[in-house]
Amino acid sequence: MLKANLSALRGVAPFLRATVVISGIMVPSRPILAALLLLTGCSSGASATQPTSSSGVSSSAGSGGGASSSTGGGGSGGAGDGGGDAGSPAAATSRTALLSNNTSASTAFVDVYTPATRFNGSTTPVGNYGAPSSTVPFVDMAHGVVSKVPVRSLLYPGATTKIFVETQAWFCTNGTVPIPTKASADQCGGHIDIGYDANATAHVQAEVADMVSRGFDGAILDWNGQAAGLGAVGQHSTDVAAISAGNATLMMQTAEATGGKLQFALQEDEGMKACASASGCDVTTQVTSDLDFMAAHYYPSSAYQTIGGRPVAYFFGVDYAAQASGKTLDWTTIRAQAQQNPLFIFETANGFGHAESDGAYAWLNPADVTKYPGSDPFGTASYLPGFYKQAEAHAALHAFGSIYKGFDDLVVNGWGGGPRYIGQQCGKTWLDTFALVNSSFSSTHQLEFLEVPTWDDYEEGSEIETGIESYAAVTASVSGSTLSWTLAPTTTVPVPADCQTALAGGFSLDATVHHYDVYASPASDGDALTLVAGDLPAATKSVDLTGKLPAGSYVLYVQAVSQPSIRNHLSAAVPWG
Repeated sequence: MLKANLSALRGVAPFLRATVVISGIMVPSRPILAALLLLTGCSSGASATQPTSSSGVSSSAGSGGGASSSTGGGGSGGAGDGGGDAGSPAAATSRTALLSNNTSASTAFVDVYTPATRFNGSTTPVGNYGAPSSTVPFVDMAHGVVSKVPVRSLLYPGATTKIFVETQAWFCTNGTVPIPTKASADQCGGHIDIGYDANATAHVQAEVADMVSRGFDGAILDWNGQAAGLGAVGQHSTDVAAISAGNATLMMQTAEATGGKLQFALQEDEGMKACASASGCDVTTQVTSDLDFMAAHYYPSSAYQTIGGRPVAYFFGVDYAAQASGKTLDWTTIRAQAQQNPLFIFETANGFGHAESDGAYAWLNPADVTKYPGSDPFGTASYLPGFYKQAEAHAALHAFGSIYKGFDDLVVNGWGGGPRYIGQQCGKTWLDTFALVNSSFSSTHQLEFLEVPTWDDYEEGSEIETGIESYAAVTASVSGSTLSWTLAPTTTVPVPADCQTALAGGFSLDATVHHYDVYASPASDGDALTLVAGDLPAATKSVDLTGKLPAGSYVLYVQAVSQPSIRNHLSAAVPWG
């Protein structure tokens, strides 16, 4: 969670960024968003073989770059035979579509930056999500070719768990491509320029479509309070509160248009902090007033999250902010005066024992880089197990577990406190947080909710909007009628140290793959693709193409369709026929 305004850090962390230009498509207007979601089959329980394509070829558009509207994925056959025999109908797409941004993220933002002099005096580009000591540049966010396999497929069989993402929608863009490399030119408002306005109508529509297409059930919006009212809606602004409020208004409207596919809720955070630090401002009155505003403007929405008919209000760091200024929140008074009897959900395992608590959510617990890796570098050894233990001990309260890809706030120097880190391990961290849930819960012992911190916190390196990079490469070859392939770490960009360590320790990149799809294109074309074998299990590394294509000359491609929200990878063309 952001702890300070980046404007106070100008001159501290200038960033070096590149841009990838990909042709885009028009984003649909709000009235037809629900129809778009219906037509593309986007739902939390969508099958990975639906025409929306778990390979990630979808109609959601990145605000600063393109996404293809072509479809791919499963064909008419069963697992391992998606394309059928020669002459039978098969799904069609294109190589361009399979390599294009299919997320709501902007392709103008590529996460490579230059640490300022305070970071050991180095000016060598350092890629976010690399090892803390890395001095090798690599591009982690070139584009988001993200798997749209439903996220709940990683949960235990029979799971009824609802999965929410947490958002930090206070970003804006100056509209300059490529984004400038020097502070403060690479900043917009109080935060870094990530290539889009979070309160732009087109972006929010693309964002909601992206969330739904991945199978998420809702979004928890970190809220900057009521100071800006309902915010700058669809209008460029550099005011953080106006951007955040405008995004919340648009998220509400757009979630409503999904017809129940996506819920939203608000999390009290930054707005209350301004009161905490202001002389004469009563924090109890402020939180009560904020809850009244939420009750008047957001709770009535058909898309607002409720449990047992009660709206849900989340809190992040509000007690800490009050105490840091010598103030105390009176939760008995806040509870008594709260309209519509909302549920109060507090952060970390301590939230279960918080005054007036109705439940708690796990977050993530990054290690100080100077002490990394420490005893629990990924939060899976003690932090998350401790949360789930407390959830068991407070079974009458609501528990929100945590799943995440990693964390890295070097770009903002830990908001002045020094950088913190959780390595992504080529997707292993993401998968391990799910595995921990699966070892603790089952169809007869359900976990009620999960939360992803975060969807879009680019400044702390926890966002999954752009997907999770596994650093895998697919290499294909042909012998007779048999197409074979291998999966190995890429050699085109440096692989982060934490990923190398995980691989050396026995982690297999096969674990990041959900299935393989095989495509063919006429040799004279190379771009228009026909699916000839789809949904091949991750353990499969070859396919017999006998009878699957008419006589002729082709080029073949193998796509590794990854586990949910991990990036897909496509082989180079292989001649055949």
